[in-house]
Amino acid sequence: MIRPSNRYPRVAATLVGLGLFAGCSSVPIDPAPAPPVISHQPSPLPRTATADQAMLDSLHPVALSANFVDRVIHDLPVEAHLARFAALEPASLDAQLDTQTRQLAFWINVYNGYTQYFLKADPGPYLDNRSAYFGAEQIHIAGDHVSLEDIEHGVLRRGATIYTLGHVRMLWWRRAFIRRFAVESVDYRLHFALNCGALSCPPVMAYQAERLDEQLDANSRFYLGNAVEYDRAANVVRVPALMRWFSADFGGSATAKRSILRRYGLLPAATKPKLAYLPYDWTMAIENYAVTVDRPPSEAGR
Repeated sequence: MIRPSNRYPRVAATLVGLGLFAGCSSVPIDPAPAPPVISHQPSPLPRTATADQAMLDSLHPVALSANFVDRVIHDLPVEAHLARFAALEPASLDAQLDTQTRQLAFWINVYNGYTQYFLKADPGPYLDNRSAYFGAEQIHIAGDHVSLEDIEHGVLRRGATIYTLGHVRMLWWRRAFIRRFAVESVDYRLHFALNCGALSCPPVMAYQAERLDEQLDANSRFYLGNAVEYDRAANVVRVPALMRWFSADFGGSATAKRSILRRYGLLPAATKPKLAYLPYDWTMAIENYAVTVDRPPSEAGR
């Protein structure tokens, strides 16, 4: 059963900390992690009703992507951002995404920002046919049209297939766009950062290259801390389905996955419980944010 913590992260963290979600046989190792709130992430641009195109043109692509996410979160127009993404020159974008942290921050922001933008505008495609929705080449960026699937599995997972637990590359690895912009190496924490709009997804935040490691660790600690269930008596630890679907990204073996859990204080040392995988809830749930959004009184009940 998917825990309610995935739907209401800030409230759920408090409830877990009080023991209200703990199963009878679950053994908490550390207190539930605090929500990964970056109190008020600074926006590179003022949150005005319209964005100044000249200012957008001057932003580094990572700052542009972070500002895009920030504006989507706050329900501000992003048409100028979409135009800027489309106009990015491929060689220039490639040159500016010159480190792993910049690559990850940019593409995670693009994925999350577009997902929220699409679902807020029209949730129908997601609800009607998720496979077609994720595979639709509806993102115009750097002179090309790509899909959410291209970004997740092509760019961020370096062409890894979604069918063999991530051990085999897909044919789309031959595509020039994917090979050009693929990250240097796969970081398993991206799975606790990407939000596809489902109830079981992690919360959205605007990622910044200079703080990326801190932010990825915060979201990973929070997501795993509110999902993982360790049953000492049964010698079983229940982990998110993501760790099965993309097994190779997490090291492939049960030993590697247990090491990740220990990194975040979710397993005692020297224990070797069996892994079991929690179900994934695909119910659409947008506006799952790792920041507090202040809305006008007229919008507070939305």
